[in-house]
Amino acid sequence: MNLFQKYGGADFWSDFLNMFYTKITASELLSHHFADKDIDHIKSMLIGLLEVTLVTEGHYPEDQLTEGHKNMGISGAEFNDWIEIYTGALKSSGIADEDATSILNLVNGYRHCIVTKP
Repeated sequence: MNLFQKYGGADFWSDFLNMFYTKITASELLSHHFADKDIDHIKSMLIGLLEVTLVTEGHYPEDQLTEGHKNMGISGAEFNDWIEIYTGALKSSGIADEDATSILNLVNGYRHCIVTKP
């Protein structure tokens, strides 16, 4: 069974994203990226991204991620903060350590598509 289904599918991951975005929009370092953004739309897109990456074990088109993030000016420090918050959300949601590690490895594999400034 893939990781998307293992934890309950779209309902579980939707709840996960609700918790995660509550934390991420409160981050001093990251909140400015989400000001005046449609968080519900972002979460809807991320459900699809999670499904694709967790079902296919990380085969999301890098060109789409690069295009979507190219004008955001995300720094390495911001990406690291995002990862730290994401890690906490995975743990708070009851994701097993080995599954969290797999998910974080997938996400970190896209760093080069997301970080556009030092």
